[in-house]
Amino acid sequence: MIADCQLVQKLKSTCDLPTLPAVLMPLLRYLERPLDSQDMHEIVRLISQDETLAARCLQLANSPLYGCSHEVQSIQSAVVSLGLQKIHEIAVSCSLLKLASGRWADFSPAVFWAHSLACALVSREFAIRIGFPLPPKAYAAGLLHDIGVVALLWAAPQDFRRALQMAHGERIPLHEAEQRVLGITHADAGRIVGQCWGLPSEIVEVIAHHHCPQRAPATAVLASIVCVSDLLCRLHGIGHGQQENCETNFIEEPAFTLLTAQFSALHPFDWARFTFEMEGLVAEVQETVSRIYGAGQ
Repeated sequence: MIADCQLVQKLKSTCDLPTLPAVLMPLLRYLERPLDSQDMHEIVRLISQDETLAARCLQLANSPLYGCSHEVQSIQSAVVSLGLQKIHEIAVSCSLLKLASGRWADFSPAVFWAHSLACALVSREFAIRIGFPLPPKAYAAGLLHDIGVVALLWAAPQDFRRALQMAHGERIPLHEAEQRVLGITHADAGRIVGQCWGLPSEIVEVIAHHHCPQRAPATAVLASIVCVSDLLCRLHGIGHGQQENCETNFIEEPAFTLLTAQFSALHPFDWARFTFEMEGLVAEVQETVSRIYGAGQ
């Protein structure tokens, strides 16, 4: 096992880690801007700079996940058909897919992308249902919450493999196994590399605290949305490749309690109905990612 301090230093050394796709940061910065100040032609230009990214975006835009009524064949027509917000989300998602490549050990990149995309979509939908004012930010935070997994795969692949095997064998959450094997979790690793990469500070704090949102006072609400969405995805079979031995009453989760204090829409909240509706979304994500990843790697 790599000593904790050595692993932290390796994570801080960006030369040992994959580089962010050049288009990701400009797209994330655009996501922070009001929709009426976004320039369609600039987003089309950013996406079109990378042929592989553009092709992935068109695949995802034409999937049932985004509900386009007819086939789109160019990024500009995708923007016209789906709107700026959806094509922006698609582009950020596909940028993450470009980052999620390389040293995968026994961990499937398709599994990673499916969980990240599902968490993004559930986070956005949950944000809308409860009245959180920035659903696109919830989407971005949900999409990037597990970026530390990629970092650990690059910085400590053998130890990460051991943690993954422990999580599978004992049917425990991956972050618990990582803590026991590596001494840090993918949330810790995500905070380090998120800062090194210059990701937005709110996103970095959510990444660091998505398993314990009460420790993120500045972004507790956003971290709680991602925490609840992450848990829902994991417990419905779209997590890190293993089933977890736990039964959860979401209404008793600390993250849900924190949100209840902030949003009147949660008094009461039909969690059973929301979960049922999200099951269909999760299944569609799994099918879409399997089709797109299999067709384009």
